[in-house]
Amino acid sequence: MAEGFAVRSSALIGLGALGILFGRKMPGVQVIAGGERAARYAAHPATCNGEVCRFDLCEPADGRPVDLILVAVKATALDDAIRDIAAFVGPDTVILSVLNGITSEERLDAAYPGHLLWSVAIGMDANRAGRDLVFKAPGCIQFGERDGAVTPRAEAVARYLTACGIANELCTDILCRQWHKLMINVGLNQASAAFGLTYGGLSVPSPARDAMLAAMQEVIRLANAEGVPLPPDDDVTWLAAAMPTFKPENKPSMGQDVDARRPTEVEEFSGVVRRLSAKHGLPTPANDFFYQRIRAIEAGWTA
Repeated sequence: MAEGFAVRSSALIGLGALGILFGRKMPGVQVIAGGERAARYAAHPATCNGEVCRFDLCEPADGRPVDLILVAVKATALDDAIRDIAAFVGPDTVILSVLNGITSEERLDAAYPGHLLWSVAIGMDANRAGRDLVFKAPGCIQFGERDGAVTPRAEAVARYLTACGIANELCTDILCRQWHKLMINVGLNQASAAFGLTYGGLSVPSPARDAMLAAMQEVIRLANAEGVPLPPDDDVTWLAAAMPTFKPENKPSMGQDVDARRPTEVEEFSGVVRRLSAKHGLPTPANDFFYQRIRAIEAGWTA
């Protein structure tokens, strides 16, 4: 990477909740979109808390290398995104993925080796209906080198995000942060999807909350088996601190997906937990339940 690297140009792929939430703060960002998707974005601009968000759209084939690419698609669209960002990746381009789960960086790094900073988006309660987004908690991007080193490119990304007004944290333990977020998604997202509950509904004692906590405990045990030191009370500690910051009438993203009949990220949540836990001989009854329940809900849309 060139000495004195700074982020002066950026691109974004994916205008779902996180793409809108963070992209609107990135001056001059190019949104990578072609064909029908670009036409839809242009015809129906996104709004965020009632404010119209207009973006510069760029066809994938017309791209030129940029300093930073933010990947904010759903996991189900990652293969297409990997193809569509190709023209935007130059020798020094840094790629950040804010996808849920713990697998997107490996897939992106296989396609663009050496360009990834590992990252995770936390702390937002964005609620999207069509092209309209509302939120109370704006979220934060945590990121870092996989090996925990503090490098000039990571520091440059931190300076850029800060200048954009995007809360961020340069971490030396990013793998632990990613597993922590996986624990949250496996519990909160899947419980919302499986039971149709809002943040408020999941904050009170119920069988749904019990299942949510059991699934989160399965992630903690798996993380420890994988050498990631999540504390045994990581679930209840996080819930106590975070739930009061969310709008009680909103739903996590997977709950929103089920309401909109969009394909869910269940494979990135309970699918991954079940697969990796089997390697360690760890039982996953809560995640087995969520996987089967959410797959049945999805199957019902085409029945």
